[in-house]
Amino acid sequence: MKASDSSGPLCARGGVLISGGGTAGHLLPGLAVADELVNRGYQKREIGFVGSARGVEVTMVPAAGYRLKALSGRGLNGRRVSISNFWNLIRIIWGIVRGVAVVGRCRPGVVLSLGGYAALPASVGAVLFRVPLVLAEQNSVASGVNRLLTKYAKAAAVPHIGTGLRNEVVTGNPVRESVLVADRLGRASRRDLQWPMDEPVVVVFGGSLGSRRINKAVWQAARNADLPFIYHVVGERDWNMLPGDLPGNIRAVAYDEELPKAMAAADLIVCRPGGSTVAEISLLGVPAIFIPLPQAPNDHQRLNAEWLMKAGLATVVNDEEFDGDRLSAEIRTVIGALQTEADPDIRRRTRSIGPRDATQRVADLVVNHCSAVLPTDYRRDETP
Repeated sequence: MKASDSSGPLCARGGVLISGGGTAGHLLPGLAVADELVNRGYQKREIGFVGSARGVEVTMVPAAGYRLKALSGRGLNGRRVSISNFWNLIRIIWGIVRGVAVVGRCRPGVVLSLGGYAALPASVGAVLFRVPLVLAEQNSVASGVNRLLTKYAKAAAVPHIGTGLRNEVVTGNPVRESVLVADRLGRASRRDLQWPMDEPVVVVFGGSLGSRRINKAVWQAARNADLPFIYHVVGERDWNMLPGDLPGNIRAVAYDEELPKAMAAADLIVCRPGGSTVAEISLLGVPAIFIPLPQAPNDHQRLNAEWLMKAGLATVVNDEEFDGDRLSAEIRTVIGALQTEADPDIRRRTRSIGPRDATQRVADLVVNHCSAVLPTDYRRDETP
């Protein structure tokens, strides 16, 4: 299936249109909700996605079996006046025109906005065609797009009260089924991963593209002989910068499609505190060292991290202070404290504070606000 297959309507009339993407953090909750709707009897042709031609949805949505309309455009670089921002604005406007046309063509029963600039086109279409709109906010403070849309939305699924959106419903962030499976496996996955069974393991990653700040810190820390085993997901962008002389206790990969398995099997995670990542870590109960992205809008990554920090599950380090020496020191501190505790899987589940039914809660909002009842012959749970 092509990523932007345009033959026929994107979803069945009265179906569910999921708007947004760009990054895995925005997209994965949408895919989780889509899969939950399928579990409830929807067919995949009743669910469509509208996203960005530059985002991870171009590959991930078709791979999951759903249709995608990928629109051109990218977000604005801050509020400064520049030629690039002018052209970005033109592309956003053109994307909105096309997104409105998509909604007008398939007339869904509800639109779910995942936030971010990629969510804007189809969400505007929902407003113009009076299609019920439900917002899904992954962060502790709402994105600009969701704030713009909030007065038109029937409900807003949020991780915590106080995001700034109207009609907030605290659901938690939807997580992939693979996260729940990984949680059940825990450290048993180490055998498949070929990791040390009885030694500390640290998992380090920086998002779908990777983080140069985090990557450089790992490579700087590699000279310290007392570091534990480190599983380092470098990211595609910096993979060609990987040093050739890394010690044997550091295993580097460019990308990991089964990252939840690695996260659940780890003793410590080092990463950026994106909304979806924080939701997964809170459910898995694995301690984390968070390095918030300083350029994150409204400093939302720091606010995401503070929730887990207050729960005693995370340490926060400023981006400008994070280097190899600081990484080494933080790892020694956390691992030293963990080694005094009981069975690792028991202590991990004891620390888990993330809701396991967040996906079901968001799916409930989508179904409850859908303005249409789909034909019964589309339902798997109905007798033809």
